[in-house]
Amino acid sequence: MRKILPLAISLLIIGQLSAQETLFNNLDVTGAFGAVIVETGAINGEVGADVGGGGALIMSPVFIGGYGMGTSYPVHTITQGDDAGEYDLKFGHGGLWMGIVPKSDKLIHFYGSTKIGWGKARLRQDKDNVFTDRVFVLTPELGFEVNLTEWLKMTFTGGYRWVNGATRLQELDNDDFSSPLGTITFRMGGFTDDF
Repeated sequence: MRKILPLAISLLIIGQLSAQETLFNNLDVTGAFGAVIVETGAINGEVGADVGGGGALIMSPVFIGGYGMGTSYPVHTITQGDDAGEYDLKFGHGGLWMGIVPKSDKLIHFYGSTKIGWGKARLRQDKDNVFTDRVFVLTPELGFEVNLTEWLKMTFTGGYRWVNGATRLQELDNDDFSSPLGTITFRMGGFTDDF
């Protein structure tokens, strides 16, 4: 009896929870896409480009998926101490990508997304990692999207890359990686008429 009563209560609770309305209850998967992402921002005061990609399931008007970004700029110079010298800076991150694209059947329409990711920032000499730190990256963006074809969409957004966790990179910190961004994204894939 001691084992049956908790089991019965658990089944009753699960049944009630499954009958409740949920946030994603009325969303249907209406397609999927793959994307090429090019971000322009600054690292350590030097403007450059990060290149990456991602993919997501479309549940009109939102999408949820994943992304990955990486770059190898700029060269960072440590001016003092035993570690003085030039280092190649490598910065990469990836994680969850979610967004909203209402009225996407219009030629030009609103686009918003957020990337929530984790990654590494590294200072390298002769292809060896000398200093490495793990970072958390949050990148919200807003802009507009243009339907180039039925299967290809191009977005233009402005956003901000907020970085936290850079503490062991010799003279570099979170502010050196955080930056306003301009982003162009090419989304390619199977969209239905209602997305």
